[in-house]
Amino acid sequence: MNHDHSLNSSSFPFSFFENCPEGGHLLQAGHIHVWRAIVDVPLTRLQVYQETLSPDEQERAQRFIGSQHRRRFTAARGILRNILARYLPQSPRDIYFESGPFGKPFLQDPEGQSLHFNVSHSRQWAVYAVSRDLEVGIDLEEDRDSLDYAGLAERICSPEEFTVFQNLPQAEQRAAFFRCWTRKEAFVKALGHGFSFPLQNVTVTFTSDDPPRILNLQLNLSGTGSPPEDWSLFNLPLGQGFLGALAVAGKPSLIRGWDYRLEE
Repeated sequence: MNHDHSLNSSSFPFSFFENCPEGGHLLQAGHIHVWRAIVDVPLTRLQVYQETLSPDEQERAQRFIGSQHRRRFTAARGILRNILARYLPQSPRDIYFESGPFGKPFLQDPEGQSLHFNVSHSRQWAVYAVSRDLEVGIDLEEDRDSLDYAGLAERICSPEEFTVFQNLPQAEQRAAFFRCWTRKEAFVKALGHGFSFPLQNVTVTFTSDDPPRILNLQLNLSGTGSPPEDWSLFNLPLGQGFLGALAVAGKPSLIRGWDYRLEE
């Protein structure tokens, strides 16, 4: 089943993620594939993933203090390599990452085509976005009870956004904050500037009545070279307790969602 979304789409149906059929991973120009995976995997599978990682990735995994964080990082990177191998004539262990001018990783296949991707993970979940020709950013956040969302909103919101946030009924503020936060994080990740881009420099919609979009960018600081209307934002249905967003530098013609299965 194709999930063909128009340029004005704001979110996906809750049946968006499907099991990927044979050949369903073929990726054409203008298309985005979004993958959802569970990173709490059996030890035997974890060992397989660990063997595919580069020495640098294995070193990064060892930096995590807790064993659970270490296992989840290893699984998330191993799954990333397995997903990317679907689009490249390479095995997961033979994939080598290159970095853009601001450090965002990308892949160059043997035919000279770029393969853009982005990853986000929280607790047992990880999400991945892959595109042939469009920069993508994806963000996944857990709706944590301990999070001081009001205080964080004051730090990440532009003045216009914070005014809107404060005027919302208190019962709506928490969900509005997470919509704002995930959309901004997804955009910054697609931009590839990392923490060098202040979240206050991008203004997005985040009330329940407004479809996701970028309203304003401070281009003199971002150096994006593209106006807000050139970007697309989407909500991601990730299940109870988790929220997510997808940002695309352009207008994708098709977006499909796949559930990653361990046997793959």
